[in-house]
Amino acid sequence: MRRLAFTYAALLALLALTVGSSFVDLHGANTSVNLLIAALKAGLVGAVFMKLNAEETLPSLAVAAVALWLAILFGLTLIG
Repeated sequence: MRRLAFTYAALLALLALTVGSSFVDLHGANTSVNLLIAALKAGLVGAVFMKLNAEETLPSLAVAAVALWLAILFGLTLIG
């Protein structure tokens, strides 16, 4: 229960950072900051609720494959 409460508090803090960053002008870095915060939120949800930090390798391999595929898609989008 303590781990879930910590995760909940961390997700709320990251939500507050996301909302706060929308009011601060970072001269084009807002998108990068918000994507970093979103990646941290996704990592927390994946590690705690999906239990991706367990001993099993197949879920971690699936997440790595998805991350690689997203990196390829984003890279191709930014090139063109």
